[in-house]
Amino acid sequence: MASFIREMAMTQLKLMIPCILVAGSLGIGFGCLTAEGDDLLPSLSPSITSIAIMISCAVYVLLNQSCANGVNNVLSGVYIACGTSMGSLLQLITQQALIQHKTGQKSYSISWKDFFKNKHVHELFFLMIPAILSSGLLQITSLTDLYFSSFVPGAAAALTYAHLLAMAPMGILSSIIVLPVVPIFARHVERCSWVSLKESLLKIILLSMVVSLPITCAICVLARPLANLVFQRFAFDSAASAFVSSLLVCYSISSPFWIMREVFAAVFYSLGEGNWLFLINLTAIFLNGILDWLSINVLHFGAQGLALSTSCITSLSSLALLFLLSKKICGMEYIKEVINPLLRLLPYCIFSGFITMISYKLLHLFLSSILILRFRLAELFSILFAGFLGISAFYLPLLLLPLPETKFVNDTLNTLINRKQFIRF
Repeated sequence: MASFIREMAMTQLKLMIPCILVAGSLGIGFGCLTAEGDDLLPSLSPSITSIAIMISCAVYVLLNQSCANGVNNVLSGVYIACGTSMGSLLQLITQQALIQHKTGQKSYSISWKDFFKNKHVHELFFLMIPAILSSGLLQITSLTDLYFSSFVPGAAAALTYAHLLAMAPMGILSSIIVLPVVPIFARHVERCSWVSLKESLLKIILLSMVVSLPITCAICVLARPLANLVFQRFAFDSAASAFVSSLLVCYSISSPFWIMREVFAAVFYSLGEGNWLFLINLTAIFLNGILDWLSINVLHFGAQGLALSTSCITSLSSLALLFLLSKKICGMEYIKEVINPLLRLLPYCIFSGFITMISYKLLHLFLSSILILRFRLAELFSILFAGFLGISAFYLPLLLLPLPETKFVNDTLNTLINRKQFIRF
């Protein structure tokens, strides 16, 4: 089995080389479309790759008639790898077509001699290494977790599943919240309007908290049903679902800090301060390795310790960036302005989690009793309705109760509702 997995991995890596070649162009396409004021299409374009992978899996199943008959066939990995590469290429073609449409079919000629002499290009390359390391921090820490997971049976697969579930909603929220506000920071820095930058940053941080906290609460409470619904079938039994759900909770608790870190990183990019990002991220990777070692060899926390170490490092790096940013442009009192709203929102998080838990239990009991519904369909409806009720329980008290301490949250919700106006200011 080990030789089969190794052969499949090598084959997949060879077939997925085009993904490396188009990755830079895809990133530039994201930036161009965002600069043109189009936030929806860059957020949806990765779905092209996902659809291509699903189609490749469907083709493989149809050709082999049964997944069980071809489970040890290297072709199963070949189809998935080909679907990934084709999806990336289709995503690039779609982005280029949209960019051409946005720019009015303009064509540009590039002089490589002038290109490398341009001082702005030099500044860009100067920021590239810190930016690459910052963007890849979560992936590098996840790879570190996977390295130490070899000491725990079944931990590698469970960590991968939990990481995918935890980062799916946060990746979407990051694209929706962080990408559109990068031009705002750049304009404030260009005009040297530090007061406006401070106010904009505080609004965006509050917006990130108000959006991410209720979703994080719902995921933590519904971790076990989510793992059951998405993964539990065939060899993936209830014990595996319990294992993945515990890791999902450990990864998810740092989700709000992860989005905040992305926002702070965008401010540092706008300021041209890439060195601090480089040092903090390098330190974070080093500390994550130490925590992983302690979790496995000293504290014996197992796979949960690996996931918790990644969450701790994400939170600490976010707080470190907040400290440096406050010291540089906002003043140290700015830390209180950011942390206090987070502390005030904690009671609403607890209330939201309680409503989610009670709603799921009642809905699951009621829908499971309806014979016309299959088990997975009842589970899906229970999760969706319980998540909706739990998230609503987070927002409704803030909107209905005339409490003075929730005024800042109401202002942030109004900002969320009038997001287009917010992005233009």
